[in-house]
Amino acid sequence: MWRFERGVAWRHFSTGGSQTALTVAAVAVAVLLIIFISSLINGLQIGLIEDILGGSSLVTVTPPEREPRPLWEAELDPGMPVVAKVDSAYQQQSSIEQWQELIEIIEGMPNVTGVGARATGGGFVARGARTISAAIIGVQPEREVKVINIARRMAQGEFSPLDREGVIIGVKMAEELRVQLGDRIRVTSNEGQTGTFFVRGVFDLGLPDANERWVFMQLRPAQGLLELGNDVTEINLRTDDIYRADAAADEIRKYTRLDVKSWTVENRAFLDGLQGQSRTSNTIVGISILASLFAVAGVMLVFVAQKSRDIGILKTMGATRRQVSRIFLLEGLGFGLAAGTLGGALGTAGALIIQNTPRPGGGTFGGKPATVVPMQWEPSILIAAIVAAIIVGVLASVLPARRAAALDPVEVIRSA
Repeated sequence: MWRFERGVAWRHFSTGGSQTALTVAAVAVAVLLIIFISSLINGLQIGLIEDILGGSSLVTVTPPEREPRPLWEAELDPGMPVVAKVDSAYQQQSSIEQWQELIEIIEGMPNVTGVGARATGGGFVARGARTISAAIIGVQPEREVKVINIARRMAQGEFSPLDREGVIIGVKMAEELRVQLGDRIRVTSNEGQTGTFFVRGVFDLGLPDANERWVFMQLRPAQGLLELGNDVTEINLRTDDIYRADAAADEIRKYTRLDVKSWTVENRAFLDGLQGQSRTSNTIVGISILASLFAVAGVMLVFVAQKSRDIGILKTMGATRRQVSRIFLLEGLGFGLAAGTLGGALGTAGALIIQNTPRPGGGTFGGKPATVVPMQWEPSILIAAIVAAIIVGVLASVLPARRAAALDPVEVIRSA
């Protein structure tokens, strides 16, 4: 199909010399830039999301906060002095009853990849004479690993399975208490309940407060320490895409009057930063594509001017306007394929080399060893860059193809 057109287009393309080489190189650089910028933004966002959101749920369901009441509206004993001041309500323990039913509903929602209940409260952790404040977090281990990425953040031991006599603590707490795996620590809640547990693991979430204060244990022991009975204090979930958390939160609100908060509410600045990075990346990619478009179009117009006599001869020999137009469209396609292949190969090789080069001095980013640049190449980036190059080549050849097809062979040959 189009054998005649392919033959002429290849002859034009292969005999273009420096013009062809420079145009292919220009578009190849644009493809390389697209791969580099996209991989860089992708790696940066994946790392930031992992560090900032990996240790927390995307949607949290909690009991509604109690509204503070003025003291003069409270029921007071006669003769008790009253002051004109509004204070926050006393932080009594709030809990969620019948939470199992709500979890079953959430599990059936689209895009939800993990959901689990927690029993949380304040307390203290002690070993010998050392005592530090702690946040007691009772979880369902097999569910918790699907809500937060703690399983990949274990410095020592494993998070799941976590037995009823064990706890998982942060690296900072382990340092301050001077404990190792298998050591016993004493956990006391603010309600006055005390239990002794074995250290089964040490995590590093990259969050100072979490590494210093969080103590994970099974849900049932935590409920006992916090005097919750069978209730929990929060339900957490994760979606397959962080930007679908708001939709999941809206869906949950249809089934409960509990407070439902998405990560976007308390991390607005972070969300704005991610969106700003994406806009910057899209702007750079758009400028690169536009520059490539003009480069290919310019060369194609020069080709039309240079090959006008050949075009006139082809038309006098019976070539139709449609065939002439196809010749230049195929040439544009050739530019796109050649540049996409060259730029894609160079960009992929460079991105993978950088992605696997450790950063001098070590460190971590996104839960993995840090590299010189937080690059994250993906096949979809390469495919998108090559497709963009092909589209640029074809689009850039449309105007030159029309101009070539419109040439009058008699006038061309007469002026030659």
